[in-house]
Amino acid sequence: MTTFADLVSLMLTFFILLVSMSTLDQTGLQDISTYFQKAVSVLNAGKRTEINLIPPSELQRAVTPRELMLAMRQNSHVVLQNSTLEHKVKGVIVKDRLYLRISDAVMFDEGSAELKPENIKALRRMARMLAMSPGRIKVNGHSDTRFKKQVGNKYQDPWNLTLARSASVLRILEEEGVDPARLSLAGYGPSRPVSTDATPFGRNRNRRVEIVLYK
Repeated sequence: MTTFADLVSLMLTFFILLVSMSTLDQTGLQDISTYFQKAVSVLNAGKRTEINLIPPSELQRAVTPRELMLAMRQNSHVVLQNSTLEHKVKGVIVKDRLYLRISDAVMFDEGSAELKPENIKALRRMARMLAMSPGRIKVNGHSDTRFKKQVGNKYQDPWNLTLARSASVLRILEEEGVDPARLSLAGYGPSRPVSTDATPFGRNRNRRVEIVLYK
């Protein structure tokens, strides 16, 4: 007769096999943990286990830049739980860099570089986590190709607007303890799209602010 302990042992064995047969780029540490926790919770009468923050001491031990970025992506997910930015920050790893992407509409009103008050608290929470983490940080601002000039607005081109938005985010990072020597910023306007500008969905993806982490 199969006991509960036997089932848990089988699940652990299956989990180890999954890790050895797949790449972390495809699922990420957080995804693997989530799949395993869901499976165990079925056996454990629905009890749930939270994914915890990886402490700075463990981050320093990351052997490769990829491992560090995976850990940082997990930490960003954890610190934004139950905040106004939960599910609104997308972590994408490209060439050993973690891009934390946020739609411009989440952070700013149209044509403005002033952060929306309702999201500043969550941004500060993430900034404090970044202050305790290793690596360099660059804040990038991006727009689409359909920038609209507004009468009386001091930002009359997309490059100035995206640069000012990057500065607004960077200022929060610095206020929360991120070493200024680790920080840089850029405003790229519409020059670096991640999607097509031919559709509203694509343009919405292109209008974004990115907090880029790299070793």
